[in-house]
Amino acid sequence: MTDELTTTLDYIDNIIVEGNPFAEPANEYYALLCLHAGLAFLYRQAEKCDQIALKKIDPKKQIFIFGNSGLLPEPSVRLLACAFQWYSVSACQYVGTVGTIAYLQDNNRPIPPKYIESVIPEVKAYRDKVGAHYAWTKTSEKDNEAERLASIIPQVAWCKDSFQVQGLTVSKTSGGKSSNSEVMQPWSITKIHQRLRERYWPDEIESE
Repeated sequence: MTDELTTTLDYIDNIIVEGNPFAEPANEYYALLCLHAGLAFLYRQAEKCDQIALKKIDPKKQIFIFGNSGLLPEPSVRLLACAFQWYSVSACQYVGTVGTIAYLQDNNRPIPPKYIESVIPEVKAYRDKVGAHYAWTKTSEKDNEAERLASIIPQVAWCKDSFQVQGLTVSKTSGGKSSNSEVMQPWSITKIHQRLRERYWPDEIESE
């Protein structure tokens, strides 16, 4: 929301900037507009997929389906899997950009990576392990063996009323050392986007 003097970027953490930088957007503010448009597009596509599946499933039932569910045509499942990756990268970019603007104004605020973790921890974990690059394709001390395996397992599953990723926790023992992927918590595009709307774009909710 913008008034004559200020623009609110985050309604929950009260991140406010002077003036209306979106009137003639440049640099980080133009980036925010682009990311917002992309996130909204992916949300609409994911919402359509959820609606198709809900015609086949009673949302009142506690149903979890992993693998070849038949709820969507196979090409749509593959596109949805990519949508989760695209959404995770763009969402972290958006949140991180807002966090950086806030930190540059006041370095008592959380540094951008901490801000991202506070807003969308499950999406950041997915972005780090899957969306930006499969942990399976690299060797990093930040990724354990279970996370590497989990990153390459087909991700899209159905849970209750929406498609999600990171629905399974993988455990692995290798060379006598055990690990798990519990840092990779489940999330859905539709639910995360609705959460981000409340924080960043509440006007969208009011206009529906």
